[in-house]
Amino acid sequence: MRLVYSEHFDVYQHLAAEAYFLHEYDGDVLMIWRSHDAVVCGKHQNACGEANYRFCHQNKIRIARRLSGGGTVFHDLGNINFTFVKKLTEGMERAVDYKRYLEPVRTVLRSLGIETTYSQRDDLLLNNIKISGNAQHIYQKGMKGLHHGTLLYDANLISLGEAIHSGGVYEGKSVPSNRSAVTNIRECHDLGTTESFIKQLLIGFESLYGVRFADLNAEEQRKCASISQEKFSQESWILGYSPRYTHKRVLNWSEGSFQLEMRVHQDAIEELKLVDINGVFGFEEACRSLIGKPLRMSMLQGAFKGVTSEELLDLF
Repeated sequence: MRLVYSEHFDVYQHLAAEAYFLHEYDGDVLMIWRSHDAVVCGKHQNACGEANYRFCHQNKIRIARRLSGGGTVFHDLGNINFTFVKKLTEGMERAVDYKRYLEPVRTVLRSLGIETTYSQRDDLLLNNIKISGNAQHIYQKGMKGLHHGTLLYDANLISLGEAIHSGGVYEGKSVPSNRSAVTNIRECHDLGTTESFIKQLLIGFESLYGVRFADLNAEEQRKCASISQEKFSQESWILGYSPRYTHKRVLNWSEGSFQLEMRVHQDAIEELKLVDINGVFGFEEACRSLIGKPLRMSMLQGAFKGVTSEELLDLF
């Protein structure tokens, strides 16, 4: 088992590192990492329907999409992420096995005096409240499994609650998140600062596996930066991979109040209508000009003259 600890906080490069270890690296890996504030949705989710897009942009919270399915999670520097990439030596019949990956985490937490239990969905609970959400992705061609999870130690739970609750109504075939009450480990077990907790966590895993943590080497960092640039930081992946959906909400713009109805499929706007309280269509020319175009702020700004960027955030 190779142990990797990364000291940078770029969510896209860490998601790229997961892809690198899954698709290109020959060996088992455990990576411990953190990121600046980010909302990370599952592969098959509607990013706009899961994240509060306006709140995220106003508060410089990045929106990201990962390789695995499952629900949306919030990252900040008070949350620690763990990623396992392992060969499926026991075959596909045991490919999806959360406890196989979570038992080592529970063992290390137990060594720190933190006793956890499982939820029905195999998330980790502390005093019956969720501290860790988990997801998996199987790379069948390479017979490898990716398992990653969060450990809420001292996260900003107020920002978490705001960032992952969208203000619109979204209908479609995307996989919705199952919201659960969460808590921070530090509320029950104060092991010092987040940095202090991480040091203890790293020592625990080093003792468990008999290996020392190290960062990616220079060539691997270049590869991950390239993967991040090509895929994980691109809006075509973050927004464009969302399944077909319909978005409805009331827009209270300076130009008036409108009922929005928008349909998006395969990264293209299929339908866009704004109707005021009298049933009169608004911004008809702008709406027509966007049909067939991707949902991007630059496109919206070019079409909706006189509407502020802050107001346009409600279209996501």
